[in-house]
Amino acid sequence: MLKIKRTIANLYRQYELATCISMFEPWEKKLINGFVLVILALLVFSSCVYLPTYMQTLLQFITPLPWSGKSTNNAYAPIASTQKMNIG
Repeated sequence: MLKIKRTIANLYRQYELATCISMFEPWEKKLINGFVLVILALLVFSSCVYLPTYMQTLLQFITPLPWSGKSTNNAYAPIASTQKMNIG
């Protein structure tokens, strides 16, 4: 348990030194750390909400579909085989 606390303290010290927060007053550190935590929370939330849908859409465009005679999903139909639109 002591080793985990020491590791976390060292990581926080490295964070303070890398971002130069160590020179601020304690209330300024809390304010800046609060902003960082809010940004990280929003990043995690948006990754959980939007990333799966984005990755699914991306994989649909990247990976080829297996060839089948019957196409039940028209979203993957080639442009040349779609029905012509009636204008008039």
